[in-house]
Amino acid sequence: MRKEKLVYHGSNAVVQEPRILVNGYYKDFGYGFYCTSLIKQAKRWALTKRGESIVNCYTYVQKRP
Repeated sequence: MRKEKLVYHGSNAVVQEPRILVNGYYKDFGYGFYCTSLIKQAKRWALTKRGESIVNCYTYVQKRP
């Protein structure tokens, strides 16, 4: 069974295809492309960036081993 879920990313740019990097610069929670299931939270994230506030939406598909 395939599980799909909508997730959101707040930014100042349209990100059509996010790049998932395994190694790199480490922030508080590690280097990553942060998403949320809450559109309200993504809107708040977008407001913290300079320029236009954009909420990107993606369909996350959970892969089973």
